Amino acid sequence: MCVIKRSTVLSFVLLLCAFSGLPQERPIPAKNDNLYSAALFASLSEMEKSWGHIDDSDGGSRVRTDYRHVFVEQEHEITDRLPTEMGDYRVEYLDRREQMDRSRKLRKEFAILRIHPMQSDGSLLKIQVSVSYLTYKKHKLWLAISDWGDVKFRYDCKSQKFVVSSVTLGGI
Repeated sequence: MCVIKRSTVLSFVLLLCAFSGLPQERPIPAKNDNLYSAALFASLSEMEKSWGHIDDSDGGSRVRTDYRHVFVEQEHEITDRLPTEMGDYRVEYLDRREQMDRSRKLRKEFAILRIHPMQSDGSLLKIQVSVSYLTYKKHKLWLAISDWGDVKFRYDCKSQKFVVSSVTLGGI
């Protein structure tokens, strides 16, 4: 009888331990909302509207910028897990080696975007997406900054997420 009591108590304790190891609530699924992605594609949309009609080929010495298909500088902490397409926009993330290879292949300057780290701007969050012209000369990459888009986000309490509040373009 004592053996049955002991095994019942031991089974109950093991069962209790097994259940205590399980989460008490269902885990919240990871959101697909990524502010860097939103900033990139909001910037591309605004850049295309404002600058898409401009021939920036500089008399043929540059590849004309197509804001619907752009190159973006790969920055692992920022660009990893960002989508390569959204709507009509397509991006290619290039690391340093791929930038050199692309420059050698094209034999012309081309535009490359860079997503800068997020900054706090009062009650808003700001992400800058800059446009630079890349060249590869004498075994070195050269970047000439040209334009940028500042994307600001505000927190919407109703939807409980950050939303784009403004996109401001600038340039040299």
